[in-house]
Amino acid sequence: MLALKEGSPEAGAFSIVYGVYLAFEEGRTQDIEAVQLTTYSVWDALTPGLRMSLEQVKKFHAEDQSHKISRGALSWRLVPLKVDIVDSIAVVLSQLDLKYEPPNPIDSRLRVTDVLKRVDGCWMMFHHHESIQPISDL
Repeated sequence: MLALKEGSPEAGAFSIVYGVYLAFEEGRTQDIEAVQLTTYSVWDALTPGLRMSLEQVKKFHAEDQSHKISRGALSWRLVPLKVDIVDSIAVVLSQLDLKYEPPNPIDSRLRVTDVLKRVDGCWMMFHHHESIQPISDL
C-alpha cells in the first residue's frame, strides 16, 4: 500500500479515481462523466469491449449501473499502489477488492490502471483499465 501525502498531486490524482468508484456505487454517473475527457476510453473487468467514444462510454455507464443493480449489495476497497506524474500526465495503479453479495455474487481482486491529464489545474481521466487479478498473483 502506498502512503499518499495529503494535498500532494499524487493524492489529488488518486482522489479522482477513488471518487469515480464512490460515484459508481451511488449511481451518480454524471459525476463520473464530469471528470472524463472527451477522448476518454475504458476497459472494464466485468463487461466486455473497449469503449472509445462519448456515446459508447455513456452507454457503458448505463449498462454498468444495470449490471450492478442485478447483483446483491456491493462492498469495495481501493488501495493506491503507485502514482507517477510526468508533466501533466498521472498514471495511477491501484488494487480494487470488489464484492457483490447474492443473488449474483462476485468476490474479486482487480488490478486498476488510470491515466489522467491535468487540464486547467484539474485532473481529468484519459483512460481507465480494470482486469481481474490472476489467482497466482494473490
